Amino acid sequence: MIEQHTPNESAANQFADLQQQFLTMQESLMHVQHDQQQMHEVLLAQQEEIGRLNASLAKVNGNMERLLNAEESPSPEDEKPPHY
Repeated sequence: MIEQHTPNESAANQFADLQQQFLTMQESLMHVQHDQQQMHEVLLAQQEEIGRLNASLAKVNGNMERLLNAEESPSPEDEKPPHY
């Protein structure tokens, strides 16, 4: 037996279906916004870490340059005393 709906029942069912779809879309949007916020926070933390790493790398490079320049110049032990 086929159920027959009156036009009002059919419209009410369609409205209920649309409400449910709307609620489902709102929930999905909330999850997407939450995920986007988490990714934003991770990105900011990574940018801060990259900044710290770049500063450390610059410091290490500066130390290496000083050491390399120190090796190129004669050490005081290798220099002859002034009276020779």
